[in-house]
Amino acid sequence: MVTKAPPPIRPYYDFSMLFKATKTFIDHHNSTHHQLTERLNSNHRATAELITRLYAKQLNHAVVLGEDLTEALPGFKTFNPSLATCKGCTVRTIINHKERLKAAGFIIKELHRGKAGIELWINPSIFTPKKLSTSPDHLHSHSSHIQSILIDKVKNFPPLVQEQQEQKNNNSTVDMLIPSEKGVRLSAHRAHTNFVTGTRQEQNKNTRESRPSDSKKQTRGAKKMRQNELESAFLLQLVRDFWAYARGILFTELMLSPAEEAEILNHIWASVYRKFKIKGSKKDLQGYQEILYKRVDMVSRYLERNPNRWVAPPHLYFHPDNKRNGFNKTYQWFIKQETLKREIRNQILIQKSEQEWKDHNQGKGIHKHKSRLQLFRIQQQRLSSYTDECLLKAYEKSLQRMLLKPIAI
Repeated sequence: MVTKAPPPIRPYYDFSMLFKATKTFIDHHNSTHHQLTERLNSNHRATAELITRLYAKQLNHAVVLGEDLTEALPGFKTFNPSLATCKGCTVRTIINHKERLKAAGFIIKELHRGKAGIELWINPSIFTPKKLSTSPDHLHSHSSHIQSILIDKVKNFPPLVQEQQEQKNNNSTVDMLIPSEKGVRLSAHRAHTNFVTGTRQEQNKNTRESRPSDSKKQTRGAKKMRQNELESAFLLQLVRDFWAYARGILFTELMLSPAEEAEILNHIWASVYRKFKIKGSKKDLQGYQEILYKRVDMVSRYLERNPNRWVAPPHLYFHPDNKRNGFNKTYQWFIKQETLKREIRNQILIQKSEQEWKDHNQGKGIHKHKSRLQLFRIQQQRLSSYTDECLLKAYEKSLQRMLLKPIAI
C-alpha cells in the first residue's frame, strides 16, 4: 500500500504574535536609549504596528497563492499616501516615522520604486522567530481562530455577522443561538425549549393536542417571529449596502480582514444608523439610505477637488465616538448644501412666475389668452407640487409686488 506524502508545510504569520514581537523590540530599544530624541514614542509604535499588520497580511496572501517564503522574505510593498490614510495622518508624518524606525533598526532597508511606491525590509527578529508552521488545510482554521479573537475584542457592540454553530451535545441544556439565515440574530432557547412558544417541555408529557386558542397563539407567534426575522435581515442589509457603497468610493485600495470588516460594520450600525433605535417604515429607511449615499458622494467630490485632503481609516471614520473628523459631521454639511440648493431653486421658480405675469400683461407668452385667475391657478398648482411652504410664501410676496401695487396706484 502506497501512502500519500503529507502536504508541504507552509508558514503562517499570526498577527497577535507579531504585535508582541514588535512591542518587545521597541521596549528593548527604549530601555537601551535614554535620550528622548532616540526613543520611540507611542506614535512611532502605532506606525510600526501598522506596517507589521499590513506586511503580515501581504505575506499570508502570498502563502495562499503558493509562493515559497521559506528561504527569504520579500520586501513590504506599499505607498506613503496609503500608509498615511490607514493611520490617519499626513504623508510627511509617515516619512518622519519611517526615518525614526530606520534609526532604531526596525526598518533595515527601504527602496523607492517610483510609481510602484516603496519597498521596506523589516528587522528579521520580528517575523522569523514568530513563524507558525501549518499546512494549507489548517490555514483556514487559524484564520477563523484569529477572527474570533478579534471580534470578541469589539466591546459594547453585538456582532452583526454570526457563523452557524453545530450542536455538539443534543442533550445539553446550554443556551444556543439558532439563526435561520446567516447574519440574522434570533433569541436563544434551551435545548428542550419549544421553538415557537418558548416554553419548556418534558418528555412523556404535554402530548395532548393543543386547544384551538393555543394553536392560534402559536400561529400568531410564528408570524411575528418571521416578521422580526425579515425586518432584521432588511436592516442588516442596509448596513452592508452602505458599507459596500462607501468602500467602493472612499476606500478603494483598502485591504481588510473579515474581523476588521465586522468591526467596521458594527461601528456603522452604532453611529450611522444609531442602532436602529429611531423607528420608521421601510420607505423612510430607504429614503434615509439615499441621503447617506448622497453624503458619501459629497465627500468623494470634495476629495477630488482637494487632492491633499483625506479621510480617516474606516474603523475611525465611522466610530461613534469620533466627533472631530467622523462621517457624522457630514450631516450638517449636507443640510447646509441642500438648503442652499432649495433657496436657489425657489428663486428660479419665482423669477419664472414673475416673468409670466409680465408677459401676460403685455399680451405675450403661452398664457396670453388666459385670464389672471387662470394664470394664478396654473402657477399655484405648479408650485404646490414641490411641497415647500417657504416657496409658497415667497410666491405670495411676489404676487403682492406684481399685482397689488399696480392696483393701488
